[in-house]
Amino acid sequence: MADIINQRKTEHINIVNAKDVELVKNIFNKYQIPYSALPEMDLNEVDCSCKFLGSKISMPIIIGSMTGGPSLAGDINKNLSLTAQQVKVPLALGSMRVILRSPETLKSFQVKKYCPDVPLIGNIGLVQLNYGVGIEQIKYLIEETKIDALFFHINHLQEAIQPEGDVNFSGLLKKLEKVISQINIPILIKEVGAGIDFDSAKKLYDIGVKYIDVAGLGGTSWTIVEAYRRSDDLGFLFGNIGINTDTALMDCSRIKGLKLIAGGGIRNGLDVIKSLMLGAEITSVAKPLLKPALAGIKDCIATLEKFQKEIRISMFAMGAKNLEEVRAKRLLMRADCCQ
Repeated sequence: MADIINQRKTEHINIVNAKDVELVKNIFNKYQIPYSALPEMDLNEVDCSCKFLGSKISMPIIIGSMTGGPSLAGDINKNLSLTAQQVKVPLALGSMRVILRSPETLKSFQVKKYCPDVPLIGNIGLVQLNYGVGIEQIKYLIEETKIDALFFHINHLQEAIQPEGDVNFSGLLKKLEKVISQINIPILIKEVGAGIDFDSAKKLYDIGVKYIDVAGLGGTSWTIVEAYRRSDDLGFLFGNIGINTDTALMDCSRIKGLKLIAGGGIRNGLDVIKSLMLGAEITSVAKPLLKPALAGIKDCIATLEKFQKEIRISMFAMGAKNLEEVRAKRLLMRADCCQ
C-alpha cells in the first residue's frame, strides 16, 4: 500500500507540473479593483503584512499543500520550508497519511526546523477517519512533524475518480467534531479544487472549524489530476463540477466568524487582493510554486517576492496603506467582461 501511495504522489507531481489541470481559468479577471488617481501616500508606506494563527507574516499568502513521501517530495518540502522562513509566510504540507503506511517517509514532512518562525500546517484526508485513522494516529503525526495546525482535506469527487480512491464519506462530521475536541492545535478544512458550498461550510463552522480553504474551481483541479491517471474519460466528464473560488468566497463569507482562505486560481498579487475583497482572510498559492520548488530555493523566493510586489502595487493603485483599508473598499465588475 505504501508503494502505491508513493507512486501516486510522484504521478501527481508530474501531472500537475506537465499537464493542463485547470479547466476553469482566469476567474478573477472579471473583477477590477477601484482606482485612486491621487492616493496621497508613498509606495514605501504600503504594508501588506498580517497575522495568521497568531504569527505575523509578510503578506496574506500560505504556500499551499503540494506533496510529501517520495524522495522528490522531500526536496520540494525542504525548499518550500526554507523559503517560507525567509519570506515569512506559512507553509502547508501535502497529505501525511503515507507516514502511517510507510514510516520512512516521515523525514520528508519533518521540516519545522527549517521554518521555526512561521506556521507549519499538516494535512490529511478527512475520509481517512473512516479508514482507520483515529485520535492516536493524528496525535502521532502532530508530535513527529511538529506542525502548528492541521488541515483536513475534503475531496469526495477526487476520490470517486481516483482509480484506488476511498469513497466512504458517511458520518464524518461527527467524527471530526470529536477530533476537534481532543486535539490541541487548530483544525482547518480545505477542499481540493471543487469548492465549498454555504451549507457544508456552516455545518463545519457549527462544530468548531474556524478556518476553511474554499479551494474552488479556477486553480488545479484534483478531479482532473486523477482523470489523467485513468484509462477512460470519466474524470474529464466531471472536471468542471464544483463551485468557482469567487462564488465560494462570497457565499461562505455570510457565515459570521468563519475565516476563509482563498485557494483555487490565485496566480498573481492582484488575484490576492481581489480575493481579500471577496471575503478571504488570506490566500493559498500552490501550483505557481511547484516548478520553482523543483528548481530550488532561489526560484521559490523570487516567485513569492514577485507576488508581494504585485500585492503592494495593487494596494498603491487603490490608495490602501494596509489590508484593513483594502477590505473597506468595494470590488468592481469589469465593464468589458461578459461573465
